[in-house]
Amino acid sequence: MDQASQLRGLVKEMSGGAPPMTVPQSVPTGIVSYSPLADQAVPMKPRSPVNPRNPRNLRSPLDPRNPRVVPPKPIRLAKAIAVCSGKGGVGKSNLAVNLAVLLSRMGKKVCLLDADLGLANIDVLCNITPKRTLEHVVDGKCELPDVALLAPGGFRLIPGGSGVARLANLDPGRRHTLLKQLSVIDRVADFIIIDTGAGLNPNVLSFAGAANIVLVTTTPEPPAITDAYGMVKTLLRHLPELKLEIVVNMVQSEQEGKEVFDRIARVCRTFLRQAPEWGGAIRLDPHVPEAVRMRVPFALYSPDCPATKAVDRIAQRLAGVETRAKIADAGFFSRLATMFGLSREAT
Repeated sequence: MDQASQLRGLVKEMSGGAPPMTVPQSVPTGIVSYSPLADQAVPMKPRSPVNPRNPRNLRSPLDPRNPRVVPPKPIRLAKAIAVCSGKGGVGKSNLAVNLAVLLSRMGKKVCLLDADLGLANIDVLCNITPKRTLEHVVDGKCELPDVALLAPGGFRLIPGGSGVARLANLDPGRRHTLLKQLSVIDRVADFIIIDTGAGLNPNVLSFAGAANIVLVTTTPEPPAITDAYGMVKTLLRHLPELKLEIVVNMVQSEQEGKEVFDRIARVCRTFLRQAPEWGGAIRLDPHVPEAVRMRVPFALYSPDCPATKAVDRIAQRLAGVETRAKIADAGFFSRLATMFGLSREAT
């Protein structure tokens, strides 16, 4: 069996056995009815007086007293988490990968999109050599199942490459066709984790705006703290309703991480009149660079090390966070299409 057939099987398994990558004519969102009789009115006993506008006294198809109507079912959509940083070298990608591993360990279906254009290195951290990326899907050379790779730890990886940047520049027709393929993930995954590029550019802003939660990663070093504040300021200026959290990496203690967070939050409250939330701290751990050299996620390399335990606490908390509906309960990729449209109008 070739690799493409294996990957199609893995994506099929992820969706619970149904062929997940057959792109529907339209992707439903919000609440819909799956009843084939939903458009049929059922006669009921005449009531007095007879409504002249409805002389046959037909019940509405959505009338709960109609016994032949199946109640509408809510569509479960994936929770999207964007992992960002003000500068490179603060462990953003490592956090994204190990979050994916630990959420998968909880039995969640996780898809990780490598959207870091400048330093895309998820494949390196996972010892994977992708032959195709999202760019091939954009060009129509393959379909999404041919790109989604099974990564160590059980999550699915979508290598982005330059295809991520091209999403914003596609004509509306092609972008709609591509995002309709990607939107299937919204319905088969529990979590979509997006490893964005370091710093701010229109693509990062679009991914952050489409996510349910944004994790801004920093370290205790002054340049990293300054850049983290700059990112928070820009994100909140453009997206004031954004659910934003600070994760402080490479700390000596939990207390040091909270002190760094307090400094950022205090400045934000003073100058922005709002502040991000506390996301957690990750201890400086020698097992992390060892795992990087071995090209394996540290949550698999050393499941009981301090860094793994810290990220596991973050994953446990994120798994229980209730997020507010965004853009009429649309999925992440539908929201992303909206954000790309807004960014193009702004330019």
